[in-house]
Amino acid sequence: MTVTKTPFLDRYTTNETQKIAELAHFYPIYGRDKEIESLIVSLLRRSKNNPVLVGEAGVGKTAIVEGLCQAILKGNVPKELKSVNVRSLELASLMGQDEGFIPTFKAILQEAMATKGENLLFIDEFHTVVGTGGSERSALDAGNLLKPALARGDIQLIGATTLDEFHEYIETDRALERRMQPIMVEEPTQEEAIQILEAAKGAYERHHQLTITREAIRQAVHLSVRYIPSRFLPDKAFDIIDEAGAMVARKGQSCVTETSVATVFQETLGIPMTTLLKEERKSLLELEKKLKERVKGQDGAIDMVVDSLLIAQAGLQDLSKPLGSFLFLGTTGVGKTELAKALAQVLFDDEEAMIRFDMSEYAQEGDAKKWIGDAQKRTKGQLTEKVKNKPYAVVLFDEIEKGAPEMYDLLLQVLDDGRLTDSSGRLVSFKHTVIIMTTNLGAPKIIKQTELKGPIDHLNDRDYKQFLASMMGELQSDFRPEFLNRIEGMIVFNLLNQSIIREIAQKNLDQLKQTLKERNFDLLYDDQLIDYLAELGTDIKNGARPLERFMKKHLLAPIAKAILPLNDEGYDLLVSIEGESPSPNHRFDKRTIKVLMNPKKDS
Repeated sequence: MTVTKTPFLDRYTTNETQKIAELAHFYPIYGRDKEIESLIVSLLRRSKNNPVLVGEAGVGKTAIVEGLCQAILKGNVPKELKSVNVRSLELASLMGQDEGFIPTFKAILQEAMATKGENLLFIDEFHTVVGTGGSERSALDAGNLLKPALARGDIQLIGATTLDEFHEYIETDRALERRMQPIMVEEPTQEEAIQILEAAKGAYERHHQLTITREAIRQAVHLSVRYIPSRFLPDKAFDIIDEAGAMVARKGQSCVTETSVATVFQETLGIPMTTLLKEERKSLLELEKKLKERVKGQDGAIDMVVDSLLIAQAGLQDLSKPLGSFLFLGTTGVGKTELAKALAQVLFDDEEAMIRFDMSEYAQEGDAKKWIGDAQKRTKGQLTEKVKNKPYAVVLFDEIEKGAPEMYDLLLQVLDDGRLTDSSGRLVSFKHTVIIMTTNLGAPKIIKQTELKGPIDHLNDRDYKQFLASMMGELQSDFRPEFLNRIEGMIVFNLLNQSIIREIAQKNLDQLKQTLKERNFDLLYDDQLIDYLAELGTDIKNGARPLERFMKKHLLAPIAKAILPLNDEGYDLLVSIEGESPSPNHRFDKRTIKVLMNPKKDS
C-alpha cells in the first residue's frame, strides 16, 4: 500500500496536469495565449497572486487552466511553476462526506499549504466558497477558512466564476476580493471562434471518424451567434459541431458540411432550412423589392435605407459600427414603424427581431440606468439585455425627441463605437443591429412643403437639400449637433395621398383574403370596394391610420359577425358597395359595405 503525504488532495481533487499529460490530444487549446500569459504573470506576483478568471459560461475559462497545464508540461513557464501540479476541486463533492464539509475542506487546505509550490488548487465556480459549508449557528464556512490562509500567503489558488457572480459574491466580500486578481475572459469574436474551432476540429474528427469542412465551422459559429444568443462562443459552436458530427456518423456518412450544421438547427430549434442556408448577399439584393411590396408610398426612403445597408454588407464601412443608423422624420401614420418592422422581417426573417423603445418612458433624469442596469440595485439593463439576447435585430427608438438628454449620450456611444457597457462592465455589441429613430419634429414643415411642391422624394436635388437644411435647423433645437452628425441617414417620409392609400387598401385586402382562405372562406370583391376604402380612408395629415380604423369598423366587424356563427365548411364572402355616393343632388354619402355569405358551390 502506497503512503501519500496528500491523501485528501488525492481523494477529493483531480490532478489536471497529470490528466492532460496522459490525454494531451483530447485537450487542444488555441486562441487564449494572452489569457494564459496573464494567468502565469498573476501567479508570479508577490501579493494578490491568486488569479480568478471572470467570464461568461462557455467562453473558455477552464480551457485557459488546461492551457496553463500544457505550458507547464512543455516547460514554457518560469522555474517557479515548472514542478507544479494543478488540482481542480469541486466543492459540491465535499458535501455529504462522512468527515463533514468543514473538516474535509480544512484538511485539503492544510495539504495544499504544506505542498505549496508543488500543488496549485483550481476552484471552478469560485463564488461558491462564500457561504458553502456554513450554518445558521456558525460563521465558519469555506470562505472564512480560506481568507486567513490567503492573507498570510500560505496558499495559492486559481478561481473561475462568471461576471455576475463575481460582482455579487466576490466584490461584496472585501477581505476575499483584496486577495484575488481578476482576469477578464471575453467571448471571442466570430473570426476568433472560427480559428479556435478550425484548430481544434481534429479531436472531433478522430472521435466521430469523419471530416469537418471549414464551411461547416463557419456555419456553426454564425448560426449559433444568431440563433443561440443566451450562450457564448466558442462553447456553443463546439456543441453544434459535436452534434452534427454525431448525426452524420449515425447516418454512416463521412463529412460534416454546412447543410449538416443547418440540419441540427432545423431539428433542435425548428428553423426552416431555407432560412438557415439563405445567402445574405442574395437576400440583400432582394431587399428593395420586398420592402416596396410591403411599405407603400415611401420609395425614396426605402432606396436610402437599402443603399446604406448594401454599403455595410459589402464591408465598405467601419465593421464595428451598427449595420445602419437612421432618423425617420414624418407625420403620424406614414409608415415609419412599418418600415422598421419590414426591415426586421426581410433582414432577419422575423418581425419579432425588432426591439422597440417608446422614448416617452425614458424622459426623466436617471432613466439611463434603465437601459444599462443599476449595479447597486442589481437590475439588468433593458437595452443591453435585449440586444445581448437578440444581437441580430432592428432597434427602434420611437419618438426619440421625448427622451432625456442622457439617453442621447448612450446612443452616441452605440452610433460611434457599435457597443455599450452595461452596469456589470459587460460589453454589448450592436454591430449586427440596425438603429432606427423616429420623430414627428418638423411635421408642419413636411405638410407645407408637400402642399407647395408635391411628394418629398420627387423634389430635385437643390430643393431637397434646402428642405433638409431647414429640417436640420428644426432638429437642432432638440438635439446636439454631435448626436445628429453620427446618424448615417436622415430620411423624410412622404405624406400619403389617395392613390397611395388605395395601394395600401389593396394590400390590406390581399392579407385579409389570405387569412380568410386559411379558414376556408373566399373573399370576393371588385374595384368599387378598393375605391370606396381609399376615398373614405384618406386623411393626408394622419397617414394610413384612418384607413385602418375605417376598415375595422365598416369591413372587418361585419365580416366577423357573419362568419362567427358558421363552421369552417366553406363559404364565399361577397363584399359589395350599396347606396349612392355624394353628388350635386345630395351631399350625403349613402354608401355602405354589404357582406353576403353563400356556401361554396363545390362544398
